[in-house]
Amino acid sequence: MNGAAPRLRVLVVEDDALIALDIARQLTNAGFQVVGPAVSVARALKLIGEHGCDIAVLDINLGDKETSEPIARELRSRATPFVVLSGYARDEHAPAFAGAPILSKPASPSELIATLLSCTAAV
Repeated sequence: MNGAAPRLRVLVVEDDALIALDIARQLTNAGFQVVGPAVSVARALKLIGEHGCDIAVLDINLGDKETSEPIARELRSRATPFVVLSGYARDEHAPAFAGAPILSKPASPSELIATLLSCTAAV
């Protein structure tokens, strides 16, 4: 693991509690500082405002009625990179997610960690 990892704050946005806790555990074990997890847009935006983050992992669909598009827009406005973790094909994603690395659910811990580190290498 690269020496920069312990300093990286990763916002985890996932509406499935078991998946969110698993991702948080994987990232904590890898030396990242986890912000969240957040299960809703409101919670994620509050965490960004209060704690900030260096990078985020975004599930696209959050429950039945919202998506993480507003979170993606806020992160882009702050020049904060994010990784999309989704069960949907790339062509089904909204423009707010364009250009972000996309991992298919379920992503392996090594794949997720490698993608996060590659996204933050230039930061």
